[in-house]
Amino acid sequence: MRAVLPDTSSTIRLTLAVARLGEADLFGWWRSRGLSEAGRFVLGNGLPRTWRLAAMEGAVLSAAARHGQVFGRPDALHLFSDELPAKRLTLSWLRERKVEGDTDGLLSELSAWSRDVALERLLQWAGPPPPAGEVLGQVRRLGSIGPAELEDEARVEEALRQLAAAYALDPGDLRYPYFDLRAP
Repeated sequence: MRAVLPDTSSTIRLTLAVARLGEADLFGWWRSRGLSEAGRFVLGNGLPRTWRLAAMEGAVLSAAARHGQVFGRPDALHLFSDELPAKRLTLSWLRERKVEGDTDGLLSELSAWSRDVALERLLQWAGPPPPAGEVLGQVRRLGSIGPAELEDEARVEEALRQLAAAYALDPGDLRYPYFDLRAP
């Protein structure tokens, strides 16, 4: 079961922000270096027009792979899970921009982020911080969501905002945020 689509632009911006936060030059939660100096050198020479788009596509895929390793189960709903629309919408947006060539300056902004600026912007975009949740080893359980809630656009958007904001709770010692998917 896939969730309904929330506010697309907000979802994409939050997903890109979290993917960027996890890059090696910021918090290093996954192995991507796309918007770092190394990424700019490697990708910028080979893909001068679309290097930032390719870099962020790599960051989203790296984040999804890392979350898959951490959770390893489909009933853990995280920002990059297939059951929520964030990864799918963001990758589609990035691929469309490669053809169109327009990113509205968002990727330039993400490229310039420092750790402090990144956390500040993420919290501005995500809204109020989520509840602290329950820390269980390397993960943070924010609650649970039932299948019916995945049909509610407002609930999906709220869950995506809470998931994104949770990355700012302890960024130096990340606890991967998620919701349990309740059985129907």
